[in-house]
Amino acid sequence: MNADSIKKTVDSYIAAWNARDFERMAAHFTEPAVFVLASGTHVLPTRAALAEFLRAIFVPLEARSFGHTVIGAITSRALADGLFLAEVDDIRRYHRDGHLLETIEVQYTLRREADALLIVSALWCDPGWRQRLL
Repeated sequence: MNADSIKKTVDSYIAAWNARDFERMAAHFTEPAVFVLASGTHVLPTRAALAEFLRAIFVPLEARSFGHTVIGAITSRALADGLFLAEVDDIRRYHRDGHLLETIEVQYTLRREADALLIVSALWCDPGWRQRLL
């Protein structure tokens, strides 16, 4: 496993995101999958449950005229044998008319399972979080 494999996985997930293909998005994750948002932690036991969760995330995005997402740099780290961290900076969501809707950052934990690299968890962060030491 290398950084290119992780980038391909994240890029494939974002392509499914932009296509609004919820089942294909969910196929990138383990069962269960975990989403950590400022509004709460969501443990999705199955890919079907994850697809419904993702579909629900799109409701307010679509109401705000969401068009597509473009990602910035991906920093990858090996955490343990078969376990990886991908920090995706500068995730830009755009309106349908092309102007910027919002910017976020996400940390994905990924695990190698058989011949696949799957996302275990997604932690959504505000830009600049690394500079906000406690």
